[in-house]
Amino acid sequence: MSLEYPWLLLLVILPLFIFRFSPAYLQPAASIYLPFFARLIRATGQKPTSGSHIKQRRFIQMLALCLSWIAIVVSLARPVLIGEPVVVEKAGRDLMVAIDLSQSMEQQDYQLGNDTNVSRVVALKALLTEFAAQRTGDRLGLIVFGSGAYLQVPFTQDIGLWQTLLQQMDTQMAGPATAIGDAIGLSIRAFDSSTTEQRVLLLVTDGSDTSSRLDPVDAARIAAADGIQIYTLGMGSVTTVGEDKVDFNTLNKIALISKGQAFEGNNSDAISQVLKQVNSIAPATFEQQIFQRKTDLFPYLIGPMMIFYIVIWLILWLMSRWHNSAATPWFNRYKQEAKERNNVN
Repeated sequence: MSLEYPWLLLLVILPLFIFRFSPAYLQPAASIYLPFFARLIRATGQKPTSGSHIKQRRFIQMLALCLSWIAIVVSLARPVLIGEPVVVEKAGRDLMVAIDLSQSMEQQDYQLGNDTNVSRVVALKALLTEFAAQRTGDRLGLIVFGSGAYLQVPFTQDIGLWQTLLQQMDTQMAGPATAIGDAIGLSIRAFDSSTTEQRVLLLVTDGSDTSSRLDPVDAARIAAADGIQIYTLGMGSVTTVGEDKVDFNTLNKIALISKGQAFEGNNSDAISQVLKQVNSIAPATFEQQIFQRKTDLFPYLIGPMMIFYIVIWLILWLMSRWHNSAATPWFNRYKQEAKERNNVN
């Protein structure tokens, strides 16, 4: 249990200052205290004015007043009951995966576990599905690019949804060419809505830029200015020549400019090892926030205090009624005697 504003407890002594220094209490007034006031009234036959008879405060009234003031001051200090610490975890990094779906990704020159040749895109889907399962601390996004770049999955913590949409993509759905620069530019726009400080782009391609409106190296410079690290994965070998040649030179520049790394994935095992390295270099992270629930306790002070005050008021009111009822015959007898004396006179 704790007090949110403990300094307000100093208000407890405020009534003492008011009683000690208030002009209303310091103003002198001439008065005479008569313990036999009722007898004097009966003897003189005079009717007392409203200011002549001052009721004495009972002890129970003083007790209720002091307890009420203490309860009010303690409530202003806001007592709270502190619960057990609650740990909230949220994504610590945003990871965007940009995948080349140009026509060359249809080549069946990659192998999976059963030594069967599969297309590059099929092998990549299988390996990225496993990779995504290890990124439970991150938000994942997915961009597909060919002749143009398209945002397939905005950043999400729903890894299952990301994997499902990954499996639904196919080659040439974004066109037959390769727009690496546009893919980087689209990822930059996607990161505009990101609130995390750690931003990573995994760029996967098996060719060279052929249709971008934005130069890939210039796009990498913009990404670096926005704090985006780019890890490039070239699906091919540095010895490949001709139309299927991967532009590793450009991919290396992109990674260097953005403080990322460039990798070569010339077969399924190489890609698997690359994804493991990415996991080790940029591990999935959680940002933890710890807070404690606080329950206000002032209702448990004010509520009983109000009930106590009402009960005291009812008791005093009943006592007053009983006293007046008991005193009525005496007053009636006094009035009757006074009337008879006036008649005699």
